Amino acid sequence: MNLRTALCAQYRWVPWTIAAVFVAVMMVNGALAYFALRSDPGLVTARPYELGNGYNEILAEGEAEAALGWKGTVRFVAGAAHSGTIVAEVRDRAGAAVAGLSVSVSVVRPVESLPPQRLALEATASGYSAAVTLPRPGLWELRVTARRGADTYRYVERIVAP
Repeated sequence: MNLRTALCAQYRWVPWTIAAVFVAVMMVNGALAYFALRSDPGLVTARPYELGNGYNEILAEGEAEAALGWKGTVRFVAGAAHSGTIVAEVRDRAGAAVAGLSVSVSVVRPVESLPPQRLALEATASGYSAAVTLPRPGLWELRVTARRGADTYRYVERIVAP
């Protein structure tokens, strides 16, 4: 037996080991691709491209809101068992209450996909209010829209309902 034959017989396993490593790498990559395609993509909207194209309009709306000089607050006054009252106030630059508004609130659960509750708030002595019953306690987002004529003011507050 010559030296060449002996070395080939001794290291016959090397190509098989290299092939096994490549197969293992391909299996891991396949598993990662499978889980990536099956998981949540993290998109907030179904049409992000179209929403991105309208971003200049969103910026213009923000500038118009800033020019109004309004400042809004909203709070949740807890009642019994996940119910309570949403009270919103809108004040101008001088701190006086803005009257004659049409105020609506969208109550959204930011941590799970429940359908939003839309409420029309009525004018009261302390601002604008509406009764609400939430499906469960925890974190909720109140998206308030106040309109008067062509003027629109939007603001968002997060509350924790007991």
